[in-house]
Amino acid sequence: MEEKLYPWRWAILAGMTVLLISLQFSFIVPGGAAILVMQEYQCEPMMFSMIMSIPYFSGVLFCMAGGVLADRLGLGKVFAAAFIVSLLGALARCFSGDYWTLFISSFFMGMGVAALNANSAKLLRLWFPGTANSFAMGVYTAGMSAGAALAIWYGSRVTAIQDAWWFSFGLMVVGVIAWFAVYRKHPGGEHRSEEPVGQYLRVVVKNGHVWAIAIVAFLVFGMTNVNGSYMVAAVTTLMGDPSLTSLAGDMSTLNTVIACIASMALPVVFAKLFKNIRAPFIICLLGTAICFALVFFLPYGPITWVLFCIQPILMASVMPFTKMLPTLLPSVKPEHYGVVGGIQATLQNFGMFLIASYIISPIAIAATGSVDGIPYYQGVYVATAVLCVVAILSLFLFPNVRSSVAGKIADDHIEVEGR
Repeated sequence: MEEKLYPWRWAILAGMTVLLISLQFSFIVPGGAAILVMQEYQCEPMMFSMIMSIPYFSGVLFCMAGGVLADRLGLGKVFAAAFIVSLLGALARCFSGDYWTLFISSFFMGMGVAALNANSAKLLRLWFPGTANSFAMGVYTAGMSAGAALAIWYGSRVTAIQDAWWFSFGLMVVGVIAWFAVYRKHPGGEHRSEEPVGQYLRVVVKNGHVWAIAIVAFLVFGMTNVNGSYMVAAVTTLMGDPSLTSLAGDMSTLNTVIACIASMALPVVFAKLFKNIRAPFIICLLGTAICFALVFFLPYGPITWVLFCIQPILMASVMPFTKMLPTLLPSVKPEHYGVVGGIQATLQNFGMFLIASYIISPIAIAATGSVDGIPYYQGVYVATAVLCVVAILSLFLFPNVRSSVAGKIADDHIEVEGR
């Protein structure tokens, strides 16, 4: 595909980013209001973390289907169905009066982000087939951080949790309207697959590199949910004064704002500095591990703020790299980007659902013998640091691909000319 400057490309990017911000805000706002939610719904940190992670379980169940259906039916129909279900879930949450109603409604809210994440790489590869793709993916993934930043800031200041539910529902309505106001069919088509579903699924599923990049997404995005789930409560505990929750919320907001900026800027910088993706990936993951391992073993003070400012710079850089991987693998056809993105997004959402609540938290409890307090949060963040190291090892399960779509396109041209 030659690089083309499609007139609606920036509007499409803006629409999907605004939509992602609204969805992410709705998922993360309980994290900012963590103590209020736990009091209102009578739940302990473990049950609370389940509320934070359950929207992503929708992705585990529906991302694969979202990718396959987009390859066959088109993006517009898949997005419309998923966003309607997500809005109904957000509306139901506004009327939740007990823990399990909150839990179930939060599950259905995840349908929208399942469809969006499954097809984001395909969508941006269509509209940004060249040098701007790295920046576009950075802007899109920045939407996750921007939504989280707004949610933590707002949630840490809300005094009635029902206000947060209604505000997030209204924001989701705005996001869905913004998306459908700018969405257009791609002038060159969407690379829909004409093969029987079973045939091309067998080809994709047998590709070991597809599963390797899915494992990377499982680990990387699973780690991003740790800060959203625990940071405000953990920093408040470190400060030793429950009345300082809003200050902890400010720190978390700053953390996510930095992540938002870094995810837009650094992929472009790394694409210029590094020909291939593995080296910057390793640098960022290793630095993130060091920050996580240290932060709660040091007394609260300037060093806490410094570490929580360095960590998002490093962590945010690997998120757009991870989401670009389906379109960077040399063994994947353009008409299969949807299903490959669906497989990757399935494991991405599985990681965001599973890691914080069902892997990190139980490990921390077993290692420290605590279900709360500083020892518990030390265990949470050290376990996350170990996970960063595991993510580094997973990078060697697939080829050291190019660091940008533009580089991949150049390689494809050379290969075609050489035949």
